[in-house]
Amino acid sequence: MSYVNLSKLTFLVADGNSFYREMSRRILRGFGAGTVLEAANAAQVKSIMLTKPVDVLFCDAELERDNGFDVIHSIRLDKTHPLREIPMLISTGTTRASHINLARNAGANMVIKKPMAPITLYDRLAWISQHPRPFWESATYFGPDRRVRELAGYKGRNRRVSAISEDSIDQAFEVGSDAAA
Repeated sequence: MSYVNLSKLTFLVADGNSFYREMSRRILRGFGAGTVLEAANAAQVKSIMLTKPVDVLFCDAELERDNGFDVIHSIRLDKTHPLREIPMLISTGTTRASHINLARNAGANMVIKKPMAPITLYDRLAWISQHPRPFWESATYFGPDRRVRELAGYKGRNRRVSAISEDSIDQAFEVGSDAAA
């Protein structure tokens, strides 16, 4: 794990649940975060982000009055918003593909599943700071490149299905057909 200095950063934790806001604030302060602001709903998020120098948004997917996906998407698409390019993480109680896709298409940098382990949040923050992705813009999307590129020269075991040779696949089907006969 690599060290990331968070002491000069201002975080905005947006969650309708006061317990999760408090827990997230304490975790971030434990990591050495300089300032941690809190918002309970979408209106507060939008207000704070227009009046305070927020460096990172950590937003719950199920905010009151508006969901976190829509909040992030509206900030990203607003060409006049002063903070549209800051890192934005979204927390959710589920990691269903539909939620991951909503977060990605809204322009979130990362998704963190609740309940979160502090190390997971720290790892995501470190990854964002050490692997910045270029931003892309279209009529319906503005945000970090949605593709997380494979590291060149990765030597890990079975990184992709393509790591399996065609011969081994053919052999597996031959064995399966013998068993069925």
